[in-house]
Amino acid sequence: MSPRPHNLLFRLRAGFTSLPQQSRTGLHSRQTRPLRARCLTGYATQPIITGPNEALDDLRNISEPPDSATESPVSPSATPGDHVAASFAKSPFEADNGNTELTAARKEPRYSTIPSPHGPNPKVLHQQVGRVDYVYTLKNGQKRLTRRNISKETLAAERSIRSRMLYYEDRTAPLRWMAARDEIGEALAFGRKPQRHLANMDLRKEDGPLLDKLKAGSEGGFLEAWQALSKTEKADHWYHLSLWLLYQAPSLVPEFLLATCKSSKETPPMLMVSKCITHLNRFSPQLVNSSLISACLHPDTWPILRTPQSAVRLYINTADRDNVYHAWKVTRKKRTHVSPATVLCYMKRFVEFRDVDSALEALQVVQNLKHPDFSVNSDEVIRHCCKLLMLDTVADVGNGRNFCILPKLIELGVQPTRDMMNIVLSNALKGGDSQVGDVVLDYMRNNQLEADSYTYMALLTDAVTKGDRERLGSLLKDIQSQEELHKNKWISSKVLHSHFALTAKRININDEPNEVFYSMLSMYNQLHDITALKDLSIVPPHYTPPPGSGTSEPSVVALYIMIATYLRCLKNIAVAERLYSRYRNHVLRGHTAIAPLAATDHVYNEFLVAFRDDARGLQPAVRLVEDMQHTAGQKLKDTGLKQAPPSVRTWTMLLSAFVYHRQNHAAERVLAMMDKHKVEYSMDTWNMLINYHANSQNHLALAETIKKMESEGFTMDQYSMRSLRYLRDPERLWVAIDELDLASNPSSESSSSESEKGKETASLLDQGLTRLKDNMSKK
Repeated sequence: MSPRPHNLLFRLRAGFTSLPQQSRTGLHSRQTRPLRARCLTGYATQPIITGPNEALDDLRNISEPPDSATESPVSPSATPGDHVAASFAKSPFEADNGNTELTAARKEPRYSTIPSPHGPNPKVLHQQVGRVDYVYTLKNGQKRLTRRNISKETLAAERSIRSRMLYYEDRTAPLRWMAARDEIGEALAFGRKPQRHLANMDLRKEDGPLLDKLKAGSEGGFLEAWQALSKTEKADHWYHLSLWLLYQAPSLVPEFLLATCKSSKETPPMLMVSKCITHLNRFSPQLVNSSLISACLHPDTWPILRTPQSAVRLYINTADRDNVYHAWKVTRKKRTHVSPATVLCYMKRFVEFRDVDSALEALQVVQNLKHPDFSVNSDEVIRHCCKLLMLDTVADVGNGRNFCILPKLIELGVQPTRDMMNIVLSNALKGGDSQVGDVVLDYMRNNQLEADSYTYMALLTDAVTKGDRERLGSLLKDIQSQEELHKNKWISSKVLHSHFALTAKRININDEPNEVFYSMLSMYNQLHDITALKDLSIVPPHYTPPPGSGTSEPSVVALYIMIATYLRCLKNIAVAERLYSRYRNHVLRGHTAIAPLAATDHVYNEFLVAFRDDARGLQPAVRLVEDMQHTAGQKLKDTGLKQAPPSVRTWTMLLSAFVYHRQNHAAERVLAMMDKHKVEYSMDTWNMLINYHANSQNHLALAETIKKMESEGFTMDQYSMRSLRYLRDPERLWVAIDELDLASNPSSESSSSESEKGKETASLLDQGLTRLKDNMSKK
């Protein structure tokens, strides 16, 4: 910790207070009158529709021939920064095709170019070096249409891509296809037949041979037959076959899409392909995978000027890391026009990949777009900034300590909100920087950002982690004085957990167990109803809570804490076994409050802790794990949850019970069961095995365990080294490891060099064994 935390305080306050106050200026008002603008090429822009159909413009683009994109002179008034924003600007010709991630996006009046009845002006065509589109930008808090210049190279690339796409001479055909697909989806969702006037899926006679080849698989030669068709025939067949397959044979849709998208000459429209995939994902999700989406919606085939945004987001959300970065590279290189919602989708994936620089780059692009609904302080952008801030850390920079990501967001003009500052506070406390956390709290108080439940959760967690009873008491007084916080179920559970962690979890030898239990019971009474505890016989049936006690249903956390407190304070194997039987019966019967506890392994593990302390508890411990195995995956009544299987922690605790009581044969049986059920070992499991073999003086098994642990990617820690102290002859372990090395690589003895030996002795294991050997020789 730097001795100068005041430097951070100065920079934080200077950076935060210099920002303008967050305001809402009514930017979300919808234009009701369509605007009209004229291009210089003899093409006019006119309003199409202002209704709710999010895919309408993209469907119109499907039916537009590739040569309809015309050019116009570059505007001499373009500012130096226009080309940056233009590369990702939202065109009025592209639809904002909805977004499950960004529901706040508003729909604007849409425009589309249509041919002039008189044709293009030859004089203008002679001068053309580009094309003019119109994009929405924000200036002085108002929306306006701004010209966006498109280069001749971009137009050429657009024509090349669109020339390989199927299109329909009848421009209403894509609209009818979309309405038919929607009707099929609604019919399947409500269990009825589609209305024929909305979804005419009757196959024509000429579609039959193609369908037969598709059903026959690769032997039928569907791909060869498809590629032999003309462009017009492909569009016609694709229209009818896709609808029929979506309703009658969805299992054939993936093969149909892959075959028709593999064609080197023509491919189906990107938006219609993506709608088929989303239909499958809704009704037959087992048929959809990332490879299907990647093959059908590859970024190299995306249109540049009028890219269907919903299809792009479908690809981004399902692609793996390499494909997401490839899509981002292609988008930037070709200057593909994407909406702010799509760029934020990229940002979300970059955050998942923990790539801070790329996430900030995407945020900069959103800022350059200047879309009125996606300003840097809009709700959607702030939400993504919060996710990014979860990766933030505090580091030494310059002459003090500061955050790594937060200052960069402030430089982009993001005004910190309470949600953002809560995450910043949590990051500081998790990193052990209490002084930085105090600076963040001061900033929140000075800027009227009142502490909420998230703030107190972070503070309570930090106080419990550090065992700071004084700080915990102060926080509890603040919570008691605020009724909203006091009644918050998450806060109440955290308060109960805080008291449990500082008292019942590790009972002090000087504390009276009964007093600890009743102090926890008193706090529980203030929050929740006592009925569930009576059903478990944790409290006597005649017990009456004091006046003013809580009446709310206990959360699973609160109930778990009381069960754990009871077991740790009582320490009676017979009572613990009876309590487990009652708990198990209530779970199987679907008790409203108790049954949801079985959805995780926490309560079961707590019973294992009680059983393993006494040799008489070994049999109940085995029965507990068997119970979990027999009912794993079964639905809990009236909860919608499933019973949890034994976790690796559960198996490790069972193993530790037999190791502790020196039941070596039973411990081997547990290990065999873990291997049979393919349980992946955790570091705790490896440490338990090392402890087991070290206590048994089984040097060969210990050496094999260490070698296998290292091959699984684990390294020895302080607990592993502590177990090696039980070895009476550590030299034998050294010899056993050398023998295993020779067995795995017989030629290593003659071919190994002195440098390789030096690397081996530098490992943590060898260093520890060397120190252990020296200590033994001194004795």
